[in-house]
Amino acid sequence: MLRAVAAGPEVRHRPGDLARTTGLARSTVDRVTTTLVRLGVLRAEGRDLLLAPRAAELGNAYLASCGLPELLGPHAVALADALDESVSVAVPDGDGVRFLAQATRRRAMAISFRTGDLLPAERCAPGALFAARWDAADHERWRERRTKDPLDTGFPPCRPGRPLPPTRSRPSSSTGCGGPRGRMRRGRPADRAGLLAVALPVRGPDGAVVCAVSVVSHTSRHSAASLTEQALPPLRRAVAAMERALAEPGRRRPRRPPDRRPPRERAQEELGSGFLQSLARGLDVLRAFGSVRGPSGSPNSPG
Repeated sequence: MLRAVAAGPEVRHRPGDLARTTGLARSTVDRVTTTLVRLGVLRAEGRDLLLAPRAAELGNAYLASCGLPELLGPHAVALADALDESVSVAVPDGDGVRFLAQATRRRAMAISFRTGDLLPAERCAPGALFAARWDAADHERWRERRTKDPLDTGFPPCRPGRPLPPTRSRPSSSTGCGGPRGRMRRGRPADRAGLLAVALPVRGPDGAVVCAVSVVSHTSRHSAASLTEQALPPLRRAVAAMERALAEPGRRRPRRPPDRRPPRERAQEELGSGFLQSLARGLDVLRAFGSVRGPSGSPNSPG
């Protein structure tokens, strides 16, 4: 239900609309919304329901738990400062790319995404790097998705309105399948809608690709050749620094302070059966992902 509220084109939602969108019974919607309002995740203005600030704690909890944003984010910021271009860190998510961290430049012509945003693999440079690991089944799922959703309506950050042109790809020597990796090569900028991007993979100590770092510029500032010449050497140095950070043994990350909320029992006593204690506990589990680390401290890619 929170996804329906967050992804919908309207800011305000009525319980009846949410019941139709989610397929839940109206009585269930009422109990869920009552609980979410009490927990500060939603707020009620008359009959309208709106997202409240505490909803932000839930959406990217798992992304935060992998530790990559706080570990690699400072390196991305330093690279963006050195190049005066936007830099992002992203991980694979199915046949899409999900952003973990981004350092943007303030310009009149700039495109930025929020942490947690999901883009189709064919619409961004990291997608080509991740697609290099796809097998034939992965490529088939990618084709089916493009066929069923040519306007990318399943990706809220994308602006729907027209289908993407056919991907100019060549068959892969390993699988015989085309795809995002066919039109972009490692270290070579990808050009899409006036943007140029060059991306490199970041590998963990075991050699597996953990994430990708990309430098994005506008065609008014760079050509493919000039962006490659300027961005690739410092990008390689930044990736090397990130990989050293991933390989550092016994590294420690700061923990978030404990969340001091009113006792759940008080809310349940006041609202009675209108308060879903199991839902409240489930949201606590999601929030806990943001501060929990594994015993070795090694990150795991959300993909």
